[in-house]
Amino acid sequence: MEVQGNKFRIAYSVESATVTCAGMLDMRGKEGYKETIELFDKVVAQTDSGKTVTLNVKELEFLNSSGITAIGGFIIKLRNKGGIRLLIRCSNNYSWQARSMTGLEKLMQGGLEIIFE
Repeated sequence: MEVQGNKFRIAYSVESATVTCAGMLDMRGKEGYKETIELFDKVVAQTDSGKTVTLNVKELEFLNSSGITAIGGFIIKLRNKGGIRLLIRCSNNYSWQARSMTGLEKLMQGGLEIIFE
């Protein structure tokens, strides 16, 4: 599964249970992130309890507030499904990731791990 635009790419690998986001995500509002949210919903539907999903944002240069909201919704849906862990892989190269991604931890306490590389 993949969503692609002029400045970004979001892909899901079923084999590794990894969603990879790269480029610049700066669409406007919920409507702008419609395809991204649909991809996230498919990931939630395909993930069984006891599994770990990885969200790799190491190559994501920019994410606006609507994108943070979309990722937050993804985290809440995983949490509500129950028994799923989420690993977020971040980059030390983009300062916004430290501020924004760590703020998402409270959405899935105990089931979310964030790694900076």
